[in-house]
Amino acid sequence: MTYPKPLLLLFGSLALFVATLPVSAQDDSVEPTRKGIELAKQKKYDQAAEEFSQAIKADPQDTKHYLNRGKALKAAGKLTEAEKDFTKVVELQPERAEGFSERGKLKVAQKNFEGAIEDLDEAISNDEDDIDSYRFRAFAHISKNDFEKAIEDYSKVLDEKVDDVQALERRGFAYRSLKQYDKAIEDFSKLVKATPKDAEAYRRRGYAYSQSGDNEKALADYRKVVELKPGDADAESRIKAVEARKPAAGGASPAAVPSGASAPSPR
Repeated sequence: MTYPKPLLLLFGSLALFVATLPVSAQDDSVEPTRKGIELAKQKKYDQAAEEFSQAIKADPQDTKHYLNRGKALKAAGKLTEAEKDFTKVVELQPERAEGFSERGKLKVAQKNFEGAIEDLDEAISNDEDDIDSYRFRAFAHISKNDFEKAIEDYSKVLDEKVDDVQALERRGFAYRSLKQYDKAIEDFSKLVKATPKDAEAYRRRGYAYSQSGDNEKALADYRKVVELKPGDADAESRIKAVEARKPAAGGASPAAVPSGASAPSPR
């Protein structure tokens, strides 16, 4: 089973960096923080981390500097160093969500899913509205095949944003893994509506239809995949396999997975 690269999840937004406001002309942390954020926008993460280090020297009790440096180091792929900064945030402000949340996300990238869940539990305990922590905890749960807990967390994300395509596709995968095909199809149908040009959305729904025994709808979705991605070998193989089946008695028997075809990933 293939999962998305966690680092792509973690570094998608420059808004991750915490801005600072000048407190006084003597605040020596202001200028390096500004420089660091600007360098981060340019994806010069190592240089940004150096500037955030200067901010830390100027004001070692301000957790935003450790958060900024940790995020820059994480974006640079220096996960062990980044973890130290997030741990420092936890030590300085254990009552706040940010340190636990960032450290938990980092542990997802390290595939330390147990540790990630532990930190993200703490983050959510400190801030139950921290939707990003639910998203990453859901990913950790799904990575451990704990589909029911993943569904709970993705549902929380979808309560906040009903058309969140990432949450829809992964919750649909979790439902499908639990053989709750109707719910999986419902999520994948919303995904198709939100991303009508995405062949993978049709592939996922087609597979769920196939598993539920609805061969006609499965064929329609697999054919749509080929329309969007001409020559797609996986979809063509599935079309042949479904066409070769005899209709299930009463249309109720789940169809078999085409030989040699792997189930779609939760991406």
